Amino acid sequence: MSMCLPVRLVLILAFTLLVGAAWADEDDTRRLLNKIDRAVSERERSHLIDIDPATDDSSLITIEGRTYNVQNTLEDLGPAIFVTLNLQQWPKVRQFVERYRQLPGHEEKVVLMAEGMLARQEKRYGQATAHLRAAVAVDPAFVRAKLELARALFEDNQSREAKVLFDEVAASAIPEQVIPVLEGYQGAMQERRSWHGSVALGAGYNSNVNQANGMTTHTDVCDFFGCYRFSRKMPEPIKSSSLVYDAVAERRFQIAGHHHVLVRGLSYGNDYHRHKKDEPETYYDENTSVIYAGYNYLSALNDVSVSPLFESYYGDRHNKYQASGLRLEWKRTLTERLQLSLQGQQKHFRFQGEERDYFENYDERLVGGSASYLLGGQALVYGGLTYTRRTQPQESASNKEYMVSFGLYRMFDVGLNLNATALYRRTRYDEPDYFLGGLREDRQQVYIANLSMPRFKVAGVVPNLYVKRTINASTIDWAYQYRQTEVALKLEKSF
Repeated sequence: MSMCLPVRLVLILAFTLLVGAAWADEDDTRRLLNKIDRAVSERERSHLIDIDPATDDSSLITIEGRTYNVQNTLEDLGPAIFVTLNLQQWPKVRQFVERYRQLPGHEEKVVLMAEGMLARQEKRYGQATAHLRAAVAVDPAFVRAKLELARALFEDNQSREAKVLFDEVAASAIPEQVIPVLEGYQGAMQERRSWHGSVALGAGYNSNVNQANGMTTHTDVCDFFGCYRFSRKMPEPIKSSSLVYDAVAERRFQIAGHHHVLVRGLSYGNDYHRHKKDEPETYYDENTSVIYAGYNYLSALNDVSVSPLFESYYGDRHNKYQASGLRLEWKRTLTERLQLSLQGQQKHFRFQGEERDYFENYDERLVGGSASYLLGGQALVYGGLTYTRRTQPQESASNKEYMVSFGLYRMFDVGLNLNATALYRRTRYDEPDYFLGGLREDRQQVYIANLSMPRFKVAGVVPNLYVKRTINASTIDWAYQYRQTEVALKLEKSF
């Protein structure tokens, strides 16, 4: 004697698909947010010339290729300070400034400018801008100090004041060698005032759109009337091709100084060609859209965001849930290579339409930390830890999730960029669900690789190959265990 799946089990499995999709959404949301951060930084840097505008000695002072002993006089130490600043020989700059400032008749504006540039080189931007402002105050016609102040303000993300100073320098009589550098900064300033993002469209394939395993289990039950065998057959995986797409955009609006309004939006999804035709008929199309808008403090070393958010998830041809909440993030640049970040997020999920007949609203809280380290000029490694707590009215549906991630971003000289990420996620539920078979605990592995091919760019459109492999193991394997492979070839346009 066999038994079909009861109604409660059907609803539970439907919720499983929804939760699985939400997990995938978090992975893709995180990927798109990291992607826009990296793209904005790369576009801004592309305008800047690495060589200091004064490395050519002839732009400010000429030393005729010979080493000479710097005497303790104004005539020797003044030019020596400029030469060592131009050559970025910072220990010598400090030595010469200390000797120069002790001489009667020294120019205070030169001392202040040199101290400001030393502080800037040591990432002490508050002191750097204070010294450079003082130098400009002593002599408003001191173009070199004004240029260095503009550069320090630019690096410290005080863009509005930096733009005013760059424009004043551009209107002055400046050496020809400085003009390309100045134009680079002005181009980078324009990037900061613009919207940035990307739009991608392509074709994809999913080996298991319904996250099923096709498992068959048998249970023997005996009572006074005899023994019965109950059989349970889970749905088979559904394979499907699809239309895949994603779009992401952001812009900062400066209020004053380091203070900004940060607006971000993203949307991504799949339109699958296959669906489940049995009753109830189910379509596996999906779309996730998220909007962040809030306060952002941005300096050279710190990036702090407090952003209210709104999220909407669409699937099976109707809106399944909406969520609102708050995201907090702090990024700290420790060195030119190392950056640390902390994240916190709270969301309240509200089911929509027919979903409200079966599921109850719930809360999700997330805290995490991550780090990235630059290897040379073309590779970046990153990783992080995340803890997520979901609280449901039923304790058997509430859970704690722990995730660790590690990744590598690599640019190749042949015109290819690879971003590879591995995630391990462990989810443990608060209480057993004896109807399903006990306490549920899932262990999930996710591997994501995205190969961008700017070498084959045409009219600004770049091909991207995306591959994702998910392996989900569960203590309640018959219901929640599955394997899934997703592949997509997309054409992406950045702006």
